[in-house]
Formats: sequence, C-alpha cells, structure tokens
Amino acid sequence: MIGTKIKISDRIKDLTYDEIKDEKLGAIYKNNKTTFRVFSPTSETLDLLISDDYMKVRKNKYQMVKNEIGIYEITLEGDYKGYYYNYLVDNKYEVTDPYSFTASINSLSSVVVDMKETDPSGFREEQSPQNLEEDAIIYEMSVKNYTADKSSGVKKKGKFLGLTEEGGSLDGVKTGIDNIKELGVSHVQLLPIYDFVSVDEDDSLFFDDENYNWGYDPELYFAPEGSYASDPYDPLSRIKDTKKMIQTFHRNDISVVMDVVYNHTFKSYDSNLNTLARGYYHRMNEDGSFSNGSGVGNEVKSENAFTRKLIIDSLCHWAREYKVDGFRFDLMALIDLDTIKIALKELRKINPNTIIYGEPWMAFHSPLPLDKQILKGAQRSNSFGVFNDDFRDAIKGDANGYEKGYIQGIFSNKSKIETGIAGSINFDYKRIGFADDANETINYFNCHDNLILYDKLAISLNDTKDIDSYIKLALGLIFLSFGKPFIYEGNEFNHSKSNDANSYRSPLSINSIKWQDKLNNMDIFNYTKDLIKLRKSINILRMTKAIDIRGSLTFMEDIEESLIIYKLESEKEKYLVAINASMDEKSIDRKKLDEFIKANKISKIFTKKGINKIDNNEEDDLILDNKSVNVFKLGELNGL
Repeated sequence: MIGTKIKISDRIKDLTYDEIKDEKLGAIYKNNKTTFRVFSPTSETLDLLISDDYMKVRKNKYQMVKNEIGIYEITLEGDYKGYYYNYLVDNKYEVTDPYSFTASINSLSSVVVDMKETDPSGFREEQSPQNLEEDAIIYEMSVKNYTADKSSGVKKKGKFLGLTEEGGSLDGVKTGIDNIKELGVSHVQLLPIYDFVSVDEDDSLFFDDENYNWGYDPELYFAPEGSYASDPYDPLSRIKDTKKMIQTFHRNDISVVMDVVYNHTFKSYDSNLNTLARGYYHRMNEDGSFSNGSGVGNEVKSENAFTRKLIIDSLCHWAREYKVDGFRFDLMALIDLDTIKIALKELRKINPNTIIYGEPWMAFHSPLPLDKQILKGAQRSNSFGVFNDDFRDAIKGDANGYEKGYIQGIFSNKSKIETGIAGSINFDYKRIGFADDANETINYFNCHDNLILYDKLAISLNDTKDIDSYIKLALGLIFLSFGKPFIYEGNEFNHSKSNDANSYRSPLSINSIKWQDKLNNMDIFNYTKDLIKLRKSINILRMTKAIDIRGSLTFMEDIEESLIIYKLESEKEKYLVAINASMDEKSIDRKKLDEFIKANKISKIFTKKGINKIDNNEEDDLILDNKSVNVFKLGELNGL
C-alpha cells in the first residue's frame, strides 16, 4: 500500500553482499530436476505456479519453503525444460522471476531454460575481440533503428538478426553492419537489449508508430528483449538471436557494449521486485513512498545486499553467457560506488578487457549518500569512465537550445576544449579536469539523448549552408583528443531526427537510420572514416596515464583564441595538430612554428578533405583553411 512502511527483519537488513553472493537464485535447471529459488523476505506465503503453456488458466501450484534469510525454494523432480512459471505472493499477486533467463511474449511468464542449448555453432569456442580499453572507439546504436528502414536492404528489419546480415547496400553504399565495419570502430554500444516492458512484442505491431521505445523501462534484467527476436512467441529465439548478433560483431573484431538501466524499474509498487520484497529493492522516503532520483518514479537501492547481487549477477550473466564486452550505465550516479567497484572486479575475471562507463548524474535528489554517488570525479582511479558533458557543451553549446559552443564561434571556450583534448586530467594550471586517467572520460558531442549534432547545429547557426564544416570540426575534436571517442549512429552522414530532442517513443520515421543519408553525405562519411583511421595510426593517443600525457602533449601558447595548436611527441613519432575554428583562413608564422616543433620536415597528412596521401613538405608559413582540422607528421615522410 502506498506510503506504508514494510518491516524487514534486522537479520535480513544487515546481510552483506559477501554473505549472500554465492546463493543461487532463479530456475536452476537439470534434466532430471529443477530447483526454484527466489528472495521474498516480506511475503507470508509463496507458491510456484507452473505449466507447459503460458496461456493455460489452470497451472500446477506448489508451496515453497522459506529459509532464515528470506529465500523461498522448491525442487521439482523431472524435466521441466520449456515450462512457464510465475510466483504467487501471499495468495494474491502473481509475478515473474527477477532471475528469468527468458520469458513468454510480453514477459507474462518466466521460462525454464537450458542455456547450453542456445549457443549458435562455434559461439562458445570462438575468442572475443581483444580490443583494449585504450583503443576503444565507441559507436552508439539501436538494434531497431539501424535496419528497420527499407533502405537498409536487410530481411530481418529492426531485429537482432538484422545485424547479422552482411553484404547490405543501397545504390553501391554499404548499409547495416557493413557500414559499421567500413567505418572502423572498435566497439558498438547497443541501446537497451534486455527485456523492457514499454512495447508490445507481437510481430504484427512491430512497425506501428505507437509501438516504439528506446527501452529504458526494464522488466527482466537477465533476459533479452522479445520484440527484437525473430519469433517473440518462442522463448529461445530471443536468446539465440542475441548470441548470433554478438557473434557476428565479434567475428568482425567489433566489441559489444550493452546499455544497462539499474537505476530504476519501470513499475514501482507492482514490479516483481517490490511485490516479492516490499520496500527492499528500492530506496524509500521516510513516509514510505518511493524516492525518485531517477525522475521516473523510483530508484533502485543498489547498496542492499540482494539488490547488489541482482545487479552483479545479471552483469556477469551477460558477460559470461552472451560474451558482452562492456556496459554503459544509465544515470550511473544512482548506483552506489561500491557496487560498481565489485562489479568491475567480477567482470574482469570473465573478460579482462571489459569496459564500464556511464552517466555521472541523476534526475532529482537521491537519499544515496553523496560519497557513494558516481558524479564526475567519483570515477578517479577507479578503472571506469563517465560521459564528459563539460567537453560536450564546450564543443557545441547546450544540449537542446540555441546556445553556441567553440565550433560555432564561442572562442572563450578554448581552455575547456584544450582540457578535453588533454583527456580531462589536471594537465596544468590553466587546464584542470576531473579525471586521473584519460580512460575515465568518454569524449562525445551527442548521444541518443537530446538533439543530435546535425539538428543542434541547424538551430544554433546563423547560416547552415556550410554546416558540414562545423560537423567536421566537432568530429576532429573528439577523435584527436585523449580519452575514448564516442559517436551516435548516423553522425557519420548527418543523420537528423527532425529536431526531436527526446525521441524515446517517437516513431521510426524520426528515429530510424535512412541509408539515403549516407548516399547524400559520403563526404562526411569518408571524413569520419579517415579520422578513425588517423586516430588508430597515432599511437600517442592511446596514452591514458596523466604523467605520459603531460610528457607527450604541448599546446602552442599566445595565439588567437580561434586557433588550437598542439604537438604530440614520443620517441617514435611526432605530430602537429592545428585547428582553425574561425570563419577565415589563418596562417602560422614560420619562425614561431619552428620554435614550437623543431622539425626538419612538416608533412600535411590530414586536411578538411580527410587523409592527404600526397607526399609534401610545408616550407613556408602554415596556412590553415577556415573551420578546419589539420594534422602534420613531423620529421619524416607520410606513413599513412
């Protein structure tokens, strides 16, 4: 009941994660028996309801037995593979199992599954990509958006399997997963692929305008989303299809990052978690109401032992069972720091190359103690990263409004830009960041939230006829900075969402990738592809330690605010990066340049047009095109 405080015994409240981390929960399947175990400390009785068809009204009912730490258990002899089950709480409320590995359509029932039977051929034996964290180039994308449009040319449009179809094209340009391969990124970050509750999973409704959602509405944390399955009515389809998609990415040396939403549950009072354990899994106010740091009605109490266990168990399930390579945390500030530290330790036992990062903010106030909130700075020396909104806003202004940033002419942002370029470490007295290590910053100018870059520039520029030059400036800044570069699907060919700043449930006409955009913007695509190739060739940009960055990066001082010029130098390589954000062509005096770089040869290897393959030597003043990013290799021939 709303506002009612629930009494949980001190014994259970005082449990630590270490005490209960090895407890097995869920449907533990063997071919001769299945054991069902669920944490439900506040229920007086709990029954297992089970049948071979989720549509059956009459189900077999078995009373479960509760132990001293609130776990109910029952073992059924026989083979229950494929059976549908729910829990009946206090003879009133029927709910799914929070530890469900899969479910019936629309998550009405949990399903007993033998996960050993769900691997595609070769999946278990094949090695995951060995992409190191310092090499991460992240591409955020949606399973549904990417291939739903007819221009994608794939058969399984908008589905997990749509991203396994190679060879897609439109009038000679590559589409679908082939576009990602061509671009050269190391990691894809998938918008939610766990089971979410905000769409109807029936295939006949898949393309309905009213049946779209990004999926930040979690229901079952261990199960893939059913609407993306080739057969939503087959509980194994969603598992097999997800694995096949990840296998295809891995075979193309692309690591997979999963977007996870542990900060809240879509349902509050009637969620499976709260029905099973009243007031335990969520943070509560003094009056017994739900606290709302998430802004959507509740927030998960990650610091409680069984909540922490749920989060870590599900993360490890995705890493172990599906070979997911990393996790992006939505509203990460609401997940307590200790849980993230333990999760990262456990995940790196499974895959040493696992990366973790998230949003270092929340929507509203949370009762979580400030020293446990993951705000910018909390990540320092903790081996995970956060989104760098300081760099984001310095580049192009606020998220949704008319405010301008450095690329649109606010050159007073120069020191903020240079701080971002230096990996947001404490570089020197003028450039002070929030990170101890450059691996801690996700460098981006947009993501799925807010206005996409093209739309932001369209409303903030006085004249959009040269919008491509501004986009190239933004791309150059994030790809030629220390830290992890991150772009959103379609940034590489001017994808627009028609000025929709919050398209979480807007139709595919707004959200989906239209591959004609790539055809129309091949200049931007090739420029982005060249930037990625260039970044990979500059080993210095792989540096993450502050001491190494300070030793290899030097900014040119006493130049115009519209110019950012810096030198990257190691024993093996030496580069000059010159960015001119002004509307006019600029020149750098040769004498000043020689004092700064001390190099015999200056070869321009990257220009406003992309990679320059013509051998050259700049012998006079350095001429920089207006609104351009330029890279010069110093002291030797063009090695690209």
